[in-house]
Amino acid sequence: MKAKKLPLWVLAIVLTLCVALVGVVIWQGSRLRTLQQSAPDQTVPASSAQQGTSAPSAVESSARLTKSFDLTPTGVDKAGGTASADVSLELWDDLPGAAVTLLVTQGGASSSLPLTRSDSGVYTTLLTLPLSAQQGAGDQSVSLTVTVEADGAFVKERLGDYPNTRFMTASLRADLKEGGMTYVRKSLPAPGVGLMRMNADCRLSVVEGGKPVAVGSPSFRLYRNGKLMKQLSAVEDEAGRYLYGPQEWDNALVCRNGDEVTLTFVCIGNDGWSYEFQLESASITKYSGDVMLKLMPPAVA
Repeated sequence: MKAKKLPLWVLAIVLTLCVALVGVVIWQGSRLRTLQQSAPDQTVPASSAQQGTSAPSAVESSARLTKSFDLTPTGVDKAGGTASADVSLELWDDLPGAAVTLLVTQGGASSSLPLTRSDSGVYTTLLTLPLSAQQGAGDQSVSLTVTVEADGAFVKERLGDYPNTRFMTASLRADLKEGGMTYVRKSLPAPGVGLMRMNADCRLSVVEGGKPVAVGSPSFRLYRNGKLMKQLSAVEDEAGRYLYGPQEWDNALVCRNGDEVTLTFVCIGNDGWSYEFQLESASITKYSGDVMLKLMPPAVA
């Protein structure tokens, strides 16, 4: 019996699908390599209490990958001494076939968690960490990094550094209503020099369960290259209850090519803990200083 040959139109469809699949794989690898080569390095400050002091664990990362990142506390295991939270992450450039991983470094020990992508492009996983009280007097710091790998290309972004694991149970979040920073390049003979200013119309609320709450000792902080440079008192806006903005005074920060600037908001919660929220970050280049939203779970101390 002779074997039946496939019609030419079927072979044409199969060949077209194969070419398209190869094209997608090549595009993903090319996109990751472009991020790796062209995206500015980023420095993420940890909480710092005094102006002029260095924020601990400030490091460089390879790219700006993350559009949004959040943790939803799911509970505390008092017997086991651990806290758990659901991780939710979105990328600026969604790559459905890429391997996305959350790298967690706690007290010098590292572990990685693969993230699962939903149809809407949201990556999730469950994160469980030992509570700081279980670590004794040793290193209690936690560092979070996202990694993306596709077609042999590998990029990463440092998401945040925390002095302890209290951020795992924090229910407060910052709701930024109006942008916080604006960069103005100065017309000077030396290129890459400019001023980063707090916007006078910057407004935010601290929310819990979606509702604004009152906080104590509110202020904004400007970091340059991980070092706290300015702390600006915040005042409650008359137009809205629990709506905070910067107090009017000269808040310009001189920046140069290669600098990393981060804006945070710090306050005291009703529980007496100090909360510091990352709001925005900017990488200063020779000709610009684009500001990007950088909302993260707060550091708690």
